[in-house]
Amino acid sequence: MPACPKCGNKEEAPSRFFTVIVEPAKGERGLTERKVGMYTCSKCGTKFPAVLSRQHYLIVAAEELRGIQQELKAVTVDNEELKSRVQAMAKEQERLQTFLEKAQKDTELKQLETKFDELETYVKYLRKEREELEQKALRLR
Repeated sequence: MPACPKCGNKEEAPSRFFTVIVEPAKGERGLTERKVGMYTCSKCGTKFPAVLSRQHYLIVAAEELRGIQQELKAVTVDNEELKSRVQAMAKEQERLQTFLEKAQKDTELKQLETKFDELETYVKYLRKEREELEQKALRLR
């Protein structure tokens, strides 16, 4: 909300507005479109302008515009190709992740089976030792 330059009262709505095209200063390129609102202060009655918005436009030669449009099309095609490659890579990553998880589970299973076999062998050994000790105890009684 612009403020009155005399009394500082803030005004909400312009009494009217219009568009102004400003030519470029020396060394600048393009045109600037400004939307200007005319305000009337409700306290002191002063009329004052305020810029509501600005839009900068560049003037480009037709050949240059066609070149930019062609580059844009090429970039769009490249972008689509890259998107499809990224999607393919994401699918491949998912596949590899599931393969890795399965491989880890298989490895863990093999380790557990090996430990199980070792424990079974140890249990057999302990049973055999127990039987021998029981036989020795029976002979000593």
